[in-house]
Amino acid sequence: MASSGPRSEVFTTVLVNEHGEVADWPAHRQRLSEHAQRLHLTLPDADPEVKVSSTSPLSLARVGFTGEGWTVSVRPLGVRNEDVDAVSVPAPRWNDRTNGTKHGDWDAYILAKQTAEASGCDAALLVHEYAIVDGDRATPLVLDEDGTVWMAPDEDGGVDGVVAKQLERWLPDAGLPVVKGKLNERTVARCAELVLVGTGMGVCHVSSLDGVTLGKARALSTVCQALLSQHFTDEGTWSTVGPHDVATRDGHR
Repeated sequence: MASSGPRSEVFTTVLVNEHGEVADWPAHRQRLSEHAQRLHLTLPDADPEVKVSSTSPLSLARVGFTGEGWTVSVRPLGVRNEDVDAVSVPAPRWNDRTNGTKHGDWDAYILAKQTAEASGCDAALLVHEYAIVDGDRATPLVLDEDGTVWMAPDEDGGVDGVVAKQLERWLPDAGLPVVKGKLNERTVARCAELVLVGTGMGVCHVSSLDGVTLGKARALSTVCQALLSQHFTDEGTWSTVGPHDVATRDGHR
């Protein structure tokens, strides 16, 4: 796997439906802009053209900017809204400005996923200083026994996931308060449920970590899946993305 360094690219991964519409593009575009600024890249004003020809109801598009122009590549969904087994791997570290951005030196995240698959698992959880800081392609959320949802703090260096940020806003109204704090061994070991949330993975209940069975509750995954299901039925969630303003199939933005 070759890399040109973190500042060679900024990217995001978006969910695309069978009509070629992208979910939550404004949030992805905002994150791209924020991460590009941290990586000293300047995004063009015009959006990329995301065209997807697929018979599948949903697929993924990787949208990147290299400094020379936009790149768009499409791939099918993998594991999504399922029970998964995970392994822990050391979290990659760069510097404070780079940690947490989706950048051009992504080989360590790809290797983490491959390590999980080589172990017969579905996902890797990235650990730094004895705490989970991120997932290889999704954000960990921990449901404590008292009904509190824990997320790793931003300064731990995990990617600020678009789906995770949405759920952070919505979960309190569903009766699940969210706090940020270290996802250390004790917090995870005693959890009622550990889930992974992300654009591609949706909401996955983590059954085991490093071969150890975790909490078997389903309250967090059930609520998260219901919230996202409702979100994706809202036509306002979806938009056509291109270099010009283009109406969606229903004539709406």
